[in-house]
Amino acid sequence: MPSENEVSSLVLASEKKYKIIMEMARRIPDVSGISQKNGAGLSLAPEVLKGGDWELKVVPWIGGRIVSMEHLPTGTQWLHSRVDINGYEEYSGLEYRSAGCTEEYSVIEKDQEHAGEVKSLALQGDIGGGLVIVRYISLLKNNPKVFKIDSSIVSRNVGAGSGGFSRLVCLRIHPMFTLLHPTESYVSFTSVIGSKHEIWPESGEQQIMEGDLLPNGEWMLVDKCLGLALVNRFSIDQVYKFMVHWGCGTVTLELWSEDRPVSKESPLKISHEYEVIKLP
Repeated sequence: MPSENEVSSLVLASEKKYKIIMEMARRIPDVSGISQKNGAGLSLAPEVLKGGDWELKVVPWIGGRIVSMEHLPTGTQWLHSRVDINGYEEYSGLEYRSAGCTEEYSVIEKDQEHAGEVKSLALQGDIGGGLVIVRYISLLKNNPKVFKIDSSIVSRNVGAGSGGFSRLVCLRIHPMFTLLHPTESYVSFTSVIGSKHEIWPESGEQQIMEGDLLPNGEWMLVDKCLGLALVNRFSIDQVYKFMVHWGCGTVTLELWSEDRPVSKESPLKISHEYEVIKLP
């Protein structure tokens, strides 16, 4: 794995490269406003998952991204998203917006109830070199407060001569959240060695946690003014690095897998979930 300084320099350089694009991109309007026509005359509209505490909107044709993440009981929109950038994204490398970010994904499975509401969605996107990203998004029937995302980089057809192994890949989960109250928001977690941490915007634009500073199975984005926290839970044996990046009214809470080749027998996986809780 690259050193923390190397990763930090790489991330900052690639994010600055896309700063102009991000500023010029349009905000995503309501679901009824982003239906559009492609070259074949087919209507494109987000896939909507609704159930329990959550309503999610997903755009398979631009990176399979989640562009809306609304917590229904509080009416809170947690994601910061535009038409073709930001929201919940996933990459296949250390570089910002590497393969997997903008590729077209196909819907390979959909669980739709009799009322017409979609409860789970499976997406697949080709990232080249015989590899695909597979993403399952599901609203949990046994726990309506939670939704879960299971993502993996899978080898489908790696070329001959590689010994069955792909290029180096890293599953990098990049969700950008909006800060309704930037001065009253921070990231909180307990590390794997039991130390408690709070990361505020004034802590620095970017913070990386690894080794003994890894969060122990969960971390949360806290809004003291709302009295709410968005909790992100994960398996500590799947996540090797965490990154917090503060923007102007935004923050990303990134999960990174290890960086290695994959084969059909050894995909890279990260399973994680989100829940909103009230502060005590």
